[in-house]
Amino acid sequence: MLNYISSFGVFIPLIIGLRRWGSLSAPARIIVGYFGFWALEAVVDRWSRKVLHTNMYLFHVTVLVETWLLGWAYYQAYDLKPVRRVMPWVGAVFTLVALADAFWLEGLNHENLVARAVQVPLMIIMILLYFEQWVREMRLDNPWHNFMFTVSVGLSIYYAGSVMSYLNDTRNPLAVSVMGFIIDASYIINLVLMTGALWREAQPQAGESYGPKAA
Repeated sequence: MLNYISSFGVFIPLIIGLRRWGSLSAPARIIVGYFGFWALEAVVDRWSRKVLHTNMYLFHVTVLVETWLLGWAYYQAYDLKPVRRVMPWVGAVFTLVALADAFWLEGLNHENLVARAVQVPLMIIMILLYFEQWVREMRLDNPWHNFMFTVSVGLSIYYAGSVMSYLNDTRNPLAVSVMGFIIDASYIINLVLMTGALWREAQPQAGESYGPKAA
């Protein structure tokens, strides 16, 4: 049940974002694209399990697309030029790691533990950089009214809560069940926070959540 909620719950923020696309900031539009990708992945995942009897190859696809989309959203939100300059290079290196994991280290038929082990600290670093930027700006508005701040809280719960689960012993059935529960539960919390952020961002006359609106 948790897996179904975490998989198909992404359709809710996707619909919210598409209906109010014109009023969204650049990072919010990218996050809508992020939910669009996961909505497509949810359908393909169910088909793969039923027809192909495996969905392992999707792990290698999602880690790349997820990291690039979220990285793009943070790229739009950062104001530090040195950080923005280095991000494409970091993304390129991560892409090479993920491809090596898929075609050499682990293979498409196995979980991408190496890519995940690199992705999680990379995402946490991006989240912390945004929090540092928020503190440095000494903003007086409610942080929960800021789109990327709320998104960052949700993502930090998900990545910090699920990192050890991805690295558990997958040969132990109990460990696999616990791993799945932790990942799905932490993602649902993240999904609720990100959906709330997108809902507020999409409201007419909503307070500023990030810079100028996208053209």
